[in-house]
Amino acid sequence: MQSSGNMAFFIGGFIIYIIAMIAIGTYCSRGKRSGKDYITGGNSLSFLLVFGTMGATLIGTGSSIGATANGFKFGWGGAAYGLGATLGVLALAWIAWKTKIRNKNFVTMAEEAQFHYNGNMKVKYVMAIMMYLVEIVWLGNHINGGATYLSFVSGIDLTWAKILTVVGFGIYVIIGGYLAVVWTDTIQLILLLIGFIVIAVIAIPMSGGWDAITNAMNSTGHGAGLTFYGYEALGTMAVVSLIFSIFIPCFGTPTYRIRIYTAKDEKAGIKGLVLSAVMLLGFSLIPAIIGMSAYAIAVNNGDSYVLQNPDFAFTYIATMILGPVLGLLFLIAGLSATMSSASSDAIAGVGIMVQDIYPMITGKELSQKAVANVSRVLTTLTLLLAFVACLFAKDVMSYITNVIGSIIPGVSVAMVYGALNKKASYQSCLASLGSGLLFGVCFLGIDSFKEFIVGIFAGPAIPATIVAVVCAVVTNIFTAKEKLSEQERLHIVYESRGKKA
Repeated sequence: MQSSGNMAFFIGGFIIYIIAMIAIGTYCSRGKRSGKDYITGGNSLSFLLVFGTMGATLIGTGSSIGATANGFKFGWGGAAYGLGATLGVLALAWIAWKTKIRNKNFVTMAEEAQFHYNGNMKVKYVMAIMMYLVEIVWLGNHINGGATYLSFVSGIDLTWAKILTVVGFGIYVIIGGYLAVVWTDTIQLILLLIGFIVIAVIAIPMSGGWDAITNAMNSTGHGAGLTFYGYEALGTMAVVSLIFSIFIPCFGTPTYRIRIYTAKDEKAGIKGLVLSAVMLLGFSLIPAIIGMSAYAIAVNNGDSYVLQNPDFAFTYIATMILGPVLGLLFLIAGLSATMSSASSDAIAGVGIMVQDIYPMITGKELSQKAVANVSRVLTTLTLLLAFVACLFAKDVMSYITNVIGSIIPGVSVAMVYGALNKKASYQSCLASLGSGLLFGVCFLGIDSFKEFIVGIFAGPAIPATIVAVVCAVVTNIFTAKEKLSEQERLHIVYESRGKKA
């Protein structure tokens, strides 16, 4: 627990940081806060802004706080998350280039799926509902992750930390919309990169240097974590499964595709994605190094609490090892990682509501005049849903998160299969989505099935993907038909947005 002086220092620093983000978001989004610009930023993101917002989104709770804990437990295994995401985003960029996604002026992932599957409305409706629920859960996880860290570092109550976190990034999202998210993401990327690099540079000598780190790991039986991506510590199949479990969702994550849709042109979108992926690959080594440094320090100091609870490695560095000033730097770096991802999920969820679900219910498209105000209301609603979920249903949130982790391969397979197979039927899309959902429910609900899958594949991602691919291909064999032309499919997508208000 922090002293009252340190608590006030951390909370004061957090409030100043949030005020700065609100000011930056409000200023940079001027002129782009009305109409559809509120959820698209005017489709004018430069290469640097695509890189900044995508990079900040990629470095979220899992690749920063979670990776530090994995570095503490598994050494270089903490960097595996970054490798999986890098490969996934590079593959997504290739598909976006091959299919010319940016040139088709999609607003949401459901619209793109509808286009790939002959303009079928069932595909759009199912994908829209699934993706909104996914965004709620991911947003709740980011709120919970950031608040948990804020609570540990500052010493404030966890519930109040959740309130501060959601209000903090919620204000600039509500005021400035998508462009505020993009600019604050870019600033937060700079802050988190500086913060993590500085902490790593300091943590290594504090632990006694690299030789001391390797000696501490070897002497305590953790030397296997020093192997390539910690494969001897995790197990080869476990490393492959972990990397693949991060790789495959990249094709089914709305926030990644939005960066392509809102780029000013195809070159800016593709280039921004590629560079952000390469940046993540390099960054992913840093949390692993910090985690290993924390482990060596804990071993040398005999801090049994953190050795028995490695998930606290991130906060251990900030609260017990670093002084208040450096601890605040670490706080801002960690919160920049979580809040940038949270704000991106929030605006993505609102885009789905405005562009897909509202027309589905009413048959009308929101007027340009109404979009911004309605979007602000929906942003507030989305934030409240995510907040309530992580506040009152932590166990349920954990369960749902695991379900989503199991069913996302079905979504990803549907998106890739539709993009690369010109004769893919809408039934094959629904087969992929349905089989992914069924697999996820069975994996979590049937213990013997879960044990069987984990025993062979060390996780659900690989077999779930195989099942989804098989179901999509087999279904398509019996249902495939000639597709409409590209222009015909685009016309259906645009028409499905509803009648002009």
